[in-house]
Amino acid sequence: MDGFLDEFSAAYLTVDFGQGPLDFLIDTGFNGALVVGEEFFDPTNAVSAGIVHADLATEDQYAYPTVLVQFPWFGEIIEVRVMIGPGTTCLLGVALLDERRLEIDYVARSVRVI
Repeated sequence: MDGFLDEFSAAYLTVDFGQGPLDFLIDTGFNGALVVGEEFFDPTNAVSAGIVHADLATEDQYAYPTVLVQFPWFGEIIEVRVMIGPGTTCLLGVALLDERRLEIDYVARSVRVI
């Protein structure tokens, strides 16, 4: 799976979990799977999974509504708990990188998950 670096050298992967492709910032400080901005998320067919309280890097706290989502990931259908965040923020955490290799090549301006 390939990604890209933006103009600020932030690493992204494009993931489609059933609502169309979205660009997710790779956040290795986030131990969950996905945060999807509420402006991008359609809750119509979502299964609620409760609230997750998180301490953010800004030292703020946030209560994320969560849903269970199934989608293909490296040839398997997986189920993850997706946190619905404010605005347009979309993050991909280490729960989806576990047992994978993340390569970020700043010279070649490329991102790859193997």
